[in-house]
Amino acid sequence: MPEHIPATAPATRRWPVESRLAYPAIQEVAPSPDGRQVAYTVREPLLTDEKSEFLTHLYLATRDGGEPVQLTYGDSSDSSPAWSPDGRYLAFLSNRPGKRNIYVLRRDGGEAWPLTRYDKTEVAGLRWSPDGTRIAFLMPEPPSEEKEKQRKARDDAKQFGVDFDFTHLSVVPFAVGPRKAPEAKQLTHGRFQVVDFDWSPDGARIAFTHQPTPEADTWLETRLAIIAADGSADAATDIAPIFAGGAHLHFAPDGRWIACKAGEQPPHWAFAARVGLYPVPGDGAATAPAVRTLAATPNSEPSVLGWSPDGQAVYVLEQSGTASQFMALPVDGTPARHLAEVDLYRMPASANRQGQIAFVGQDLHQPQAVYLFDAGRGETVKVAQPHLPADWPEGELPSAEVIRWQAPDGLTIEGILTYPLDYQPGKRYPLIVSIHGGPAGVFARTFLAAPGGQADVLSLTERGFAILRPNPRGSGGYGRTFRFANTGDWGGGDYQDIMAGVDHVIALGVADPDRLGVAGWSYGGFMTSWIITQTHRFKAACIGAPVTDPISFNGTSDIPGFIADYFGAESWDAPEPYARQSPMAHIKGATTPSLIQHGADDVRVPLGQGRELFNALRRQGVPTEMVIYPRQGHGIGEPRLMLDVTRRATAWFERWIPAGPR
Repeated sequence: MPEHIPATAPATRRWPVESRLAYPAIQEVAPSPDGRQVAYTVREPLLTDEKSEFLTHLYLATRDGGEPVQLTYGDSSDSSPAWSPDGRYLAFLSNRPGKRNIYVLRRDGGEAWPLTRYDKTEVAGLRWSPDGTRIAFLMPEPPSEEKEKQRKARDDAKQFGVDFDFTHLSVVPFAVGPRKAPEAKQLTHGRFQVVDFDWSPDGARIAFTHQPTPEADTWLETRLAIIAADGSADAATDIAPIFAGGAHLHFAPDGRWIACKAGEQPPHWAFAARVGLYPVPGDGAATAPAVRTLAATPNSEPSVLGWSPDGQAVYVLEQSGTASQFMALPVDGTPARHLAEVDLYRMPASANRQGQIAFVGQDLHQPQAVYLFDAGRGETVKVAQPHLPADWPEGELPSAEVIRWQAPDGLTIEGILTYPLDYQPGKRYPLIVSIHGGPAGVFARTFLAAPGGQADVLSLTERGFAILRPNPRGSGGYGRTFRFANTGDWGGGDYQDIMAGVDHVIALGVADPDRLGVAGWSYGGFMTSWIITQTHRFKAACIGAPVTDPISFNGTSDIPGFIADYFGAESWDAPEPYARQSPMAHIKGATTPSLIQHGADDVRVPLGQGRELFNALRRQGVPTEMVIYPRQGHGIGEPRLMLDVTRRATAWFERWIPAGPR
């Protein structure tokens, strides 16, 4: 075994990840009702002797240009900006102090005031009523006195899969600067979890989506319902199943229809959907109109943003290869129309009722900025470019491009190749293959200098490595057929796609075939674990939160239906594919030096998956280290621990693979 690799900063570099950690990442955008302003949130790290966390603060930019204004400050996080219908107020969520509550401030400045004051639960989402007199929000029900008494007495055992804190829909009156918070009214009750909602244009009702439990696995049972906004109804009226967790819904301008993403039936974890228009019940018609299904979109995974002002189209945003596209779906079912032609990766995005869409745009060599797109005019305006930190590194970024190659079966595969920072044509360099999660994730054209986690692009390229980020079959962004192409075939065609990409970069004269490394997290961790059991071509591997044993994963993950859906059967009914496609079943003879990184509190891919791999490699004498990150779930969210992930992975590759040109 090699000596322990320290998690210390490397020698002086042009693009140190420590400086890039403060990259001002834009999290959310909200266009004002008149489209003249955009509120947005920016993430920044808070690092002290006792704290390591990210904060978000609110900013305001104008369409006409000028310096953006920071609206909130301090050691609390502010998120979910929402404009009042008249544009005079901005509501948001803040944990100042303690639990997350609704706060409101005036558009022209001044101190924010709380509209809710919960201290035993937290608000999760909010929307203004059309007349601006109320705000609807989501919140888990506060614990009862009996539950609080049991918790204090440490007599609070919970029955797994039964005892949940359900999130429900409530409404609070709006008040300017109240000394006492107005009393909110809870609208929904019962054993179900409200996911998203929207007000009817007249403010009389609220439509919402819900699923049976808060468990991630129950999104397949999502339904659409509607309830009176004044609390006069004892129960909601069911509308239809939609089979789409997290689906955003939007009322038509005339209030007769609800646009919502609807998953195909039966639903699958690889997911495919179209936009459905659901008639609003109780409008007085003798016969309710039928549900309308709008035209298919290229990727079969549209995200609904809102309606055109005339109600003749629904605006959606969808991944498109390594980019993304705005589209209009006509309500008559005719084909989708592409809208913005600006060649940027556009996510996230939010629309107002005037057909103006605020979005975050970026590209490989272009940092995030806030844009405003007018769908009617087809015009895009850049309204804000967050300032980079004072110690932000200066210098050129490495060259990068989207490349394509042919898999052995003829399928065209796409990926992003980033060259070493000081690349010299004619020289060969070590190649790191970074594999995304999902498997329906996708590598997009995001800014290269943003901190990149495990296989951080700039940390590696400035050390003389090239990086290939492939989008093999199963990835999102390339249509339903492509996204479903690894169903029942994990480690089959997708493995061949990745290896063909490696051979393609070698054929380009860029990669040295004797200096290859591989890294991945989640499904990327599965693929990395699989790769080291299938080939000895790679000299080092960094494996994050990997699925290593499909049977034990299926029995311990918070999404037990996930792998059974991909494999086509439960393990007790068809154990063969679980063994055939298990890295642990093929681990004998693996030799690749491997660094395993895993969150201690990961419920998506439990820690035991990484420990199985670690023990199997170590007991065979393979150079192996495992790092466990306390308090972390499936992703690493604390700034200092994020730095540790990058430093250790970078040092691991440097140790086992000679860098630089040859």
